[in-house]
Amino acid sequence: MDCTKIIDQFPGIYCVLSLRKNEAGEEFVAISAANKRYLASVGKENEEFVPNLPYTEYVAYDPNFEAMVKRCVSTKKVAHQYVNAELYRAWLDIYMVPMGCDEEGNSYCLFTYEMTPKVDSDKLVDISAQIAAMVLKTCIKLRENNDFRTAVKGVVSDIRIQCEAHGCSIILADFEEQKIDLLGVDYDLSFGPIEEDVFFKPEFYKIVATWPDLISGSNCLVYSNERELEVLKTKAPAWYETLVFSKVNNIVLYPLRIDEKIIGFMFVTNFNNDKIVLIREIMELNAFILSAEVANYQMRLKLEELSRKDLLTGVLNRNAMNNRISDFVTTLGDKNVNFGLIFVDVNGLKNVNDTEGHAAGDEMLKNVAKKIKSIFDRDDIYRAGGDEFLVFTQDISEKDFEAKADSLKELSNIPGEPSFAMGFFFDDNSMDIRKGLHIADSNMYKDKAEYYKRNPSLDRRVR
Repeated sequence: MDCTKIIDQFPGIYCVLSLRKNEAGEEFVAISAANKRYLASVGKENEEFVPNLPYTEYVAYDPNFEAMVKRCVSTKKVAHQYVNAELYRAWLDIYMVPMGCDEEGNSYCLFTYEMTPKVDSDKLVDISAQIAAMVLKTCIKLRENNDFRTAVKGVVSDIRIQCEAHGCSIILADFEEQKIDLLGVDYDLSFGPIEEDVFFKPEFYKIVATWPDLISGSNCLVYSNERELEVLKTKAPAWYETLVFSKVNNIVLYPLRIDEKIIGFMFVTNFNNDKIVLIREIMELNAFILSAEVANYQMRLKLEELSRKDLLTGVLNRNAMNNRISDFVTTLGDKNVNFGLIFVDVNGLKNVNDTEGHAAGDEMLKNVAKKIKSIFDRDDIYRAGGDEFLVFTQDISEKDFEAKADSLKELSNIPGEPSFAMGFFFDDNSMDIRKGLHIADSNMYKDKAEYYKRNPSLDRRVR
């Protein structure tokens, strides 16, 4: 088949792909002909073109691209995709047209694409009524529920059903903090025991961290059968083991991206392979929508966190403390709920600020906050003022509370380490928390006065 004469008639980016067999009888996708515009698009315009070399001589390995070629030549139908191609930092409008076979049994298709740096909304929504209804359902669910995580669980369930899959999941990935968040998961009972599956454990992050490299150069990962999945034996052996454990025989995985940054992943497993074209369209559009929704959700959480956190020490701030006390008064104050309070005030902070500078004073505050967290790591800790902290704890016995308070007091008496005054109060009769705060605060000032009696040279509170 003289492919060169065919593509030379077209002005755009064109090449002819062929599905061939090597000497071992294994199928591979080759480029049998390419016009100058195609060669320029892959950075090969200055090299002599050699027909029938594997396509990987020109672009990175892409299992999705290979699957599209095989589907086009086997079904003898035009294949079309509109994809976000990370390799090119662009959106590609791709078409493959079947061309038949030659005498040697090699199958051919015409390949062309248009490239744009940004998404074309008209092309993105050029979808069937069925797909449009499915994606619209996602948008509505994300808006009808004020609890984002609950809404996502509903969306994940819908996608699993639409793909006729055994499992669907959305995982958020923080590559700086090296942790993941299983935002939504829906599955049937065909998988292995959950308690033994690393997928549900924090250490699954190590596997998720390999996914960007596996996807690199493509917009997604598609492994249609167990034979294709075996590629992961060498590329990602740890992930392959978890897939085998979970009895996964196919998978479609899409990244969630914002400004080319991956913030998570969505995938379905054990789906109806006969609907792969439909499934890819469902996943592509849902990934596009969910990327923006997840980014907004994360931004909202970050803003809420900033409104509650003390940026210097990392503990909760005074605003959060006031809200917590108010909530306690209105919801628990009339019930038999025990609570413990500890006021902590850093000794000698003004002296350090005056003699060593505020940077040294800041380090002193951070050191004290760290000490408090080391004892009360599961309790609410607030920075109540410049040099003052409050610990608020519930559902603890008086004996355990006093033991923790004593441990914290010991950390205040370490030579060469920051010292702090303490005043605490415990109540198991639901006394008014505001009275408890007053008592703890008074006890703390008594303790502070005793410290400055012992160290008068450090008392710069009044000059």
